[in-house]
Amino acid sequence: MRQPIRQFAAMLGVETTTVNNWRSGLSAVKPRSEKQEILDTAYAKRTTPQDRERFEQIVAEGETAWRARHSKDTRRHRTASITEDLPTNTESSLERNVMPFTGSPEQESARTNAPLTDSDDFTALVSDIETALWAAGNVPDAGPLRSISALLTATRSITRLNMAGEYTTLALLVGPLITDLYRHTHESSGGDQRIAWDALTQVAFDTSVVMRARGHLAVAWSAARAAEDAARTIESRPGIAAAAFVSSQVLLTRPISLKAALDRAESTAAEIGSRAQTANDVQTVGMLHLQASLATAATGGDPRDHLEHAAEYAARLDRSIPTDHSTVISNTTFGSSNVALWKMSVAMEAHEPDTVLDLARKLKPQTLPTPGRAAQYWVEVGRAAAARRAHAIALDAFLRAESIAPEHVRNMDTVHETVAQMMLEAKRSLTADDLGNLALRVGVAVV
Repeated sequence: MRQPIRQFAAMLGVETTTVNNWRSGLSAVKPRSEKQEILDTAYAKRTTPQDRERFEQIVAEGETAWRARHSKDTRRHRTASITEDLPTNTESSLERNVMPFTGSPEQESARTNAPLTDSDDFTALVSDIETALWAAGNVPDAGPLRSISALLTATRSITRLNMAGEYTTLALLVGPLITDLYRHTHESSGGDQRIAWDALTQVAFDTSVVMRARGHLAVAWSAARAAEDAARTIESRPGIAAAAFVSSQVLLTRPISLKAALDRAESTAAEIGSRAQTANDVQTVGMLHLQASLATAATGGDPRDHLEHAAEYAARLDRSIPTDHSTVISNTTFGSSNVALWKMSVAMEAHEPDTVLDLARKLKPQTLPTPGRAAQYWVEVGRAAAARRAHAIALDAFLRAESIAPEHVRNMDTVHETVAQMMLEAKRSLTADDLGNLALRVGVAVV
């Protein structure tokens, strides 16, 4: 019927989020019987012969193929005109990275088909995770205790889910894992007990990252504190550094605690840095310096010293440095390419969008270590382009980021804020089409 989502929802008498979930989920969605009845009635009584003909074409061809065929020309035209909207001094610097903004048909399909995050499902799990952190294994009827080797396997799975930005799946698994790890710290002894504390540090770290990303800051803080307590219990250098990193990240979300965020990152980097010996130490301390650079920029300082320290740590990893295989605590996302990405984030924090775009030309996103990091690259490009009012570039960059890590990108505060501003500033031709749909997916009210 070619109606906007809000208009179609109003016609059916359902919520706009319901229609948006249908649109994003495509044929995988199975509406409940009462909703199906509403749809059947609307199809029978409200559609024109042209609507029904188009519907039959879509069903026969498949939603993804039909959308790709009908959006191709529009998106090619947008790509061709992107550089016209850029300031002269950045046009050539981004020329080689402009074409990927449109994405391949496979990426377009991945973005369009990716289901919306079920916020209700995630939120329902948050209290269970918080309770697991509070109770610290002291729960009744906990059931059989899993072996330490099984818990180590689960711990590595949690880290992979975090890196991939698959937060809802992680939330389903992490509460019972925290409980069982705490139980091992109480009920086991010797090597198994130390392994449990070590794994608990990593799981609490990943939990804090996810809870902060989803806006559950109190739980993120509890997880960060749990990570630090566990790490200090076994005097784990990479664990102490990792815990300080997530503590600083939570503190950085509030204007009144920006200085505390910087102090936490700087003091722990100084405490651990001089004793860094293994790759695990170097990775986690290097990430601390990156966090300190972001906190420095947020407080109006010069972040270059911390960025240089981070680059030095990344260079150490390029040489032969031993990995401590007795611990699961590490941060394999750290390295030279990630330092370059953080320079983009720091420049954006310092309100230097031209610097961000220039840095983007020098960094190949395919060299970044995880989908979440690659998505972050396109998010920073999008934010910088939006700051330059190059809204077509910003939109295409955000769509590229979303196609890589949908749940991660759709829950980023920076994406939400930038898209909301773009909805106010961009031309109607953008807001009524892809930008409006993106706004709905990231939770921006479309009026």
